[in-house]
Amino acid sequence: MKNINRKNQLYFDFGRDYKANLDNFFFSSKNKVLRSELNEIIEGSVSQKIFITANKADGKTFLLNSFLNHIKNKELQSIYIDVSSLKGNENHLEGLSSFDLVCLDNVHTIAEDLEIQIFNLINECKTTSTNLICASNKNPNELSYLPDLISRFNEFKRCRINPIDDDDVIECMEFVTNKLDLDFSKEVIEFIALRTRRDFFSIKKTLQDFDKFLYSEKKQPTKMSAASFLKSYLN
Repeated sequence: MKNINRKNQLYFDFGRDYKANLDNFFFSSKNKVLRSELNEIIEGSVSQKIFITANKADGKTFLLNSFLNHIKNKELQSIYIDVSSLKGNENHLEGLSSFDLVCLDNVHTIAEDLEIQIFNLINECKTTSTNLICASNKNPNELSYLPDLISRFNEFKRCRINPIDDDDVIECMEFVTNKLDLDFSKEVIEFIALRTRRDFFSIKKTLQDFDKFLYSEKKQPTKMSAASFLKSYLN
């Protein structure tokens, strides 16, 4: 956890992952708009208030941390906070409107006594150039919070991390094998693609486990070895 001292106040990066890298996040074809919005912040062209919705396995936490770790964002006064780790007995958010970039993760888990704090932060950020990004497993209107807080969330630009669909699976697998330096043929990738779950974590883990299987069994990455691996792996 990194301490950030500014204006005699002490802040903590609650849950920050300093190793996450934006180059390792797979932007599927349906997520190009989200990438464009984030690039605008990186380039400093506009101050943004963005509400990102994603399913549990679609990588919102990794995306936020990767975004904060981008080399250009390292020049900014920024902070990541997993609000699920906060309790409302302290004002954790006071003064954050003076930051350049604030990322609030898991806002679908806000404790009742934190709702006012987040509402106040959003209002304060309206008068500053703070880039404020909130990420949640639910859309604003699905949250059971104060109506005024829901109203503020609905003022944000809305983006979604869209799940990987059938048309993106092979591209995603090629992305993963390239990043992990795995030498799998197109035939093997296409064979596994028809049988793997459609989320990044599952795709990455399947490919990593297949590589471990090949090593332990002293096999080559062929369609036959993939079939042998998947027969036991998927059962």
